[in-house]
Amino acid sequence: MLKLAIFLAAGSLFGQATPPNAWQFLDHAAHDTNPIKRQQAVLAMGVLRPQAPLIASMENALDDKDSSVREAACISLGQVNARISIPKLQMTLADAVPEVVFAAARALYTMGDSTGRQVLAAILLGDQKDASSVLAGAMHDTKLKFHDPKGLLMFGVTHGAGFAGPFGAGMPIAIDLMKDSQASGKTTVALLLATDHSPETLRALQDALADKNWTVRAAAARAIALRDASGLYDDVARLLSDKREEVQLAAAATMVRLKQPAR
Repeated sequence: MLKLAIFLAAGSLFGQATPPNAWQFLDHAAHDTNPIKRQQAVLAMGVLRPQAPLIASMENALDDKDSSVREAACISLGQVNARISIPKLQMTLADAVPEVVFAAARALYTMGDSTGRQVLAAILLGDQKDASSVLAGAMHDTKLKFHDPKGLLMFGVTHGAGFAGPFGAGMPIAIDLMKDSQASGKTTVALLLATDHSPETLRALQDALADKNWTVRAAAARAIALRDASGLYDDVARLLSDKREEVQLAAAATMVRLKQPAR
């Protein structure tokens, strides 16, 4: 019943202009039996505006039996600045999985909540783990990442480095793309262009929607969502039939975002 209520409320909220299959595709994926699909759907929601039905869906994922989905929910709630979810995120700090606790603390910290800062400080002091097995060789890995552009972006995404400018809003939702072995420099560039509003960049993102690399197509769709490029709505809609489900989810989330009323 909760799932149905969320879907009906979302349909009313987004209005007649939003194709129902875009939100329905995301919603169904968020409740799929496959935890990987649920994680991908929740991460895709990180580009949406924080309206009640969406927040409800993300909060529901905080109780998922799979830790990767719970972590994704923390990331997306922080991404959309869902301050109404602060109490739920505070409860998530008691999660048994360190990655989930770290993601919840980072989300709380970005929203100005003191409990998030306290947990991050504890991690910095070594009083709490930030991942299940990250301590061994951590310094070596960190040094290597700073010599690799994709690794540097990934470091900022996963460790909340607080980059300004192009490394700001929108980067946490890139975590699933940058982890994939197919991610390339073009994937990184597409994500960074989310903050550039020049006509040349818009044309480049439009072209990237047809790139042969699926991570580039997904990254371009997410960038288009974050810069609210509604003129590319039809181009993004074509990706609903993409051969990669990750791209379909990114496209669906972008379509919903582009039809949401601006804040």
